[in-house]
This record gives sequence, structure tokens and C-alpha cells, in this order.
Amino acid sequence: MSNENDTQPFCHRKPDIEYPCEWEYRVIGTDQQALIAAIEQACASKNPDINLSNVSSKGKYVSMNVTVTVENEAIRNDIFNQLQQNEAVKMVI
Repeated sequence: MSNENDTQPFCHRKPDIEYPCEWEYRVIGTDQQALIAAIEQACASKNPDINLSNVSSKGKYVSMNVTVTVENEAIRNDIFNQLQQNEAVKMVI
């Protein structure tokens, strides 16, 4: 019997992720210090690696790369949702 994922187009499949793993988020906003605070809050005890990724040409937006070890999908999604709901964050990728 074939696996249901084998018959779905690749773009519709849920990725196979082995946990725990390092996961990277790109977080975009207008205030670098507020972004760092939002990241530290969302990643609480995960000891995130936070690095400046880019500043827009006019300096209005800043993006940060965040690498953190996640133990499962629920934690990965929870961090994403916490970042997305923070008012300092314009976008999470």
C-alpha cells in the first residue's frame, strides 16, 4: 500500500523534519532592539543565535536571522506564532 504523501504533488506535501533540529527564522521589523527583545521573548529558554541579516536601502526596515534548536513541530510553530503576534515584528519567514 502506498503512502498518501507519495501520490501528492511535491509542493503539497508536508516536509519531513527530524526533531530535534536547528530551525532558522527571518524576522523583519523597523526597530532592531525591539526585534531582538521580541525574539528573546519568543525563544525564552532556547538560547537563540540572533544575527543582523539586512537593512533596507533607506534604513526603514531591518531583518534578523534567528537560529534555534526546536524539539518538535509544536514548539517550532509556537515560536513562529509568538513572533508573528509581536507588534515589533512586521513579518516572519
